[in-house]
Amino acid sequence: MKKLIVILAVIAMVGAFTATAMADVELYGSARFRTYYADVDNGDPTTSSDKDLEWRMGALSRFGAKFKGDKVNGRFEMDARAGGTTIDADDQRFNIPGTANIESSGGASRLGNMRLRLLWGEWDFGAGKLMIGQNYPLYSAIISGINYYSGGLQPYGGIAYKDSRTSQLRLTFGDFRLAFLQTDTTQTSPSATFNEVNVTFPRIEARYDMKFDPFALDLIGGYQNYEVENTTTKNTENINSWALAARGKANFGPAYAVLSLTWRQNGKNYGVKTVSTKETATFQGTDLKDATGFGVVAALGWKINDMFTLEASYAGLSSSQDTSLDNEDDASVWAVITKITMAPGVYIIPELIFQDNKDRIDDGVSSDQGDRTVFGVFWRIDFK
Repeated sequence: MKKLIVILAVIAMVGAFTATAMADVELYGSARFRTYYADVDNGDPTTSSDKDLEWRMGALSRFGAKFKGDKVNGRFEMDARAGGTTIDADDQRFNIPGTANIESSGGASRLGNMRLRLLWGEWDFGAGKLMIGQNYPLYSAIISGINYYSGGLQPYGGIAYKDSRTSQLRLTFGDFRLAFLQTDTTQTSPSATFNEVNVTFPRIEARYDMKFDPFALDLIGGYQNYEVENTTTKNTENINSWALAARGKANFGPAYAVLSLTWRQNGKNYGVKTVSTKETATFQGTDLKDATGFGVVAALGWKINDMFTLEASYAGLSSSQDTSLDNEDDASVWAVITKITMAPGVYIIPELIFQDNKDRIDDGVSSDQGDRTVFGVFWRIDFK
């Protein structure tokens, strides 16, 4: 046994020296913890409001490594996940701890499971760069510093894909990037009779980032197409999705401002991160009807000193389906945080959130979806 341990140690040392000779390797990690109290009104006057305490490891906790070479770079990253639960990102509006959705049960490593977040390599071929693997999509841009929704106010009209990271081939030419990603077909049932999906092309995204100190502007666009077929009549319909977004940032000494605008056609078919139930294409009889969504997210911040930063943010989402009867779903969020830097890499972030779920209209019938008030603290320690 001792000999085996010595042999393994020698192999590890040789591997480490070899890797160092070929590339610089930097290990890193981030431990994050969620302590939130939520008062939830579900909009039903016949039932009482629901009060919940969330006390668990944050879904954004991670461990990984960065590899930097002469022409080839790479990265891998993993995070903690619960086991034995169904991860369902379709409706994060009623994000109550204990329910099987991606924001609650997905973050606690109760059974010690790990999940792959990132694994990609990139080759600098001179005129540009080629990246392959799993990485963030180009349709991903943080606006608010809120942590409760696992990455800003993205589900309420922000710029984010629901899976956060996905398989892709990406080309980079300076400030312009072009990516070919796996087609998202999780929303494939606008009609029970159109039950076969045909995919011909990958999802395509493009992004151009511009900087004019102290301003920055990011322009992002994506397109996806797949076909649904009625296996009985052989009739087919194409579900075309567009996702367009712009994010502007400005820094004025200790103050900063961020604003994003988004427009989506069949956004949920595309795979955007959204709380809306009306961003999917739907059938009205035998006619396919598109859905549209418009979102705005804004944040204003002030760095008081090296220890304290204040930020206020807002997000609003409006969505509807192009049917003869009204089908709409809107939502908005107001939030305030105080980011307290206790030491380099150590952060304590109190957060106060009011989430207005507003009314949802289903075929002309309106229903109250209630609201949610959240107060809590997000804890984070980064290490490397």
